[in-house]
Amino acid sequence: MPKDTFLKLTQEKQDRIFNAALNEFSISSFKESKISNIVKEAKIPRGSMYQYFENKLDLYKYVFAKLGDKKLGYMEDIIHNPEDVPFLDLFRRLYEIGIKYAIENPKAVKMAMHLYNSKDIAFDEILEDGLKQAKAFYVGYIESDKLLGRINPEIDTDIFADLMMNMINNISFDELKRGKENLDYNNMIDKFNKKIYILEKGILTGDKNV
Repeated sequence: MPKDTFLKLTQEKQDRIFNAALNEFSISSFKESKISNIVKEAKIPRGSMYQYFENKLDLYKYVFAKLGDKKLGYMEDIIHNPEDVPFLDLFRRLYEIGIKYAIENPKAVKMAMHLYNSKDIAFDEILEDGLKQAKAFYVGYIESDKLLGRINPEIDTDIFADLMMNMINNISFDELKRGKENLDYNNMIDKFNKKIYILEKGILTGDKNV
């Protein structure tokens, strides 16, 4: 996390450093990203960066944490009062909001994609814990819905939680890999709804003798 020297900077300078770092981390993995590119864009001496952050990983954590806070702001109204919403409905609403965040913050999604795919030290330090927390949230909600009779109790909760998390990442990352300048909201929602439909309705016909 940033040192006191960084926190004492003007907001304009903090934002300049943050944006320069986000630009670099969105086009390169943590390992391949370069402090030299960041300080050049931020228009600060290289030595100053180490007065503000311990190292590149420290800066990376700061950027990722700031993005996480911003994303939580999108979901605040839902995650604080989810009790009366069935899991799949909650999941759908969270995903729709997540797509809105992704469209409005494409560099954040690209940074997350590099992090998720690289599995390097930054992944171990940052995303692994975040994924565990997200999975714990889903597991608790799935178990609650089982008790309420909303989800088949024979379904493996752990595997179902993994399935849902992978589904979110795959749709978002597939859209990014299309190479378009802007994410296609309608395309992402359409893919999501079709996958949710399979989960809700299943793949077998009503006639078990077929």
